[in-house]
Amino acid sequence: MKTSKLITLFSLLPFMAFTQTLTRNDAGLQGDAGATSGFFETNLPVNYPAGASSWWHLLDVRHSNSVNNFAMQFSGGFWDQQLYFRKTANNPSQAWSKVLTEFNNAVGIGTDAPENHEGWDKVLEIRGNGSSKTLVSTNSVISGIWSHEAGFYGAPAGGIVGTYTNHPFTIVTNQTAKLAVLANGNVGIGILNPNDKLAVNGNIRAREVKVESVNWPDYVFAPDYKIPSLAEVAKYIQENKHLPDMPSAQEASVNGISVSEMLRLQQQKIEELTLYLIEKDKTIDALIKRVEVLEDQKK
Repeated sequence: MKTSKLITLFSLLPFMAFTQTLTRNDAGLQGDAGATSGFFETNLPVNYPAGASSWWHLLDVRHSNSVNNFAMQFSGGFWDQQLYFRKTANNPSQAWSKVLTEFNNAVGIGTDAPENHEGWDKVLEIRGNGSSKTLVSTNSVISGIWSHEAGFYGAPAGGIVGTYTNHPFTIVTNQTAKLAVLANGNVGIGILNPNDKLAVNGNIRAREVKVESVNWPDYVFAPDYKIPSLAEVAKYIQENKHLPDMPSAQEASVNGISVSEMLRLQQQKIEELTLYLIEKDKTIDALIKRVEVLEDQKK
């Protein structure tokens, strides 16, 4: 958009060379009110861009029929590098559009001084008072980057990236999709259609993982808990080839293992094993005492 408008300006250079700068305060005048094509200056701007004051330039290219108000206009203040454009469309107060211009390798929307403290080669900044966004869209998909000081779409205050429409958001590297966030909130890393809140096709490394669990098996130590006998456990193992309550190898292979549930089951077996050991310890102590009694009787 910027390039095409500047090309239009350059195409007018021959016309500009033979035109004297005149004075005209109202950019909205039409031909029969004295407006002509040409170059003008004013220190009392009317129908110029919002906020215009003091000295301004105007380039006005008008329709040949003086009884209408069709013109293509460029304007700008004397004291800055900003440029504005409009087509009056027979409306003297038609709004002006600011032409995006590059200054010090930076382009700003909503700011005349785009932030580039680090000295990047090129910068585009979109600034709003409390929020701003940039969108990329098709007929049905809208994706964007948002900054919002109060938070939006349920997100906290800060930066937001994703889709506005009901579509997944995917991160691509090396022309290959690597991470997908579905519209239902499921996240896949190496999996583009995850069926769980987080699905990972690969290894995960972490310093610590905290898993929430319910029904932690302290109930094993309750007085009314019925622990199976070791003979019952042995029979179950012989018939099923795995511990009671635990998934079989086939079930684990097909369905995977819930970490929270597995931790709970393992803790249950540890506590049951502790009860078995306590009971066996009591039996061993009783046998030792009985042996000691028998040995005393032999003396």
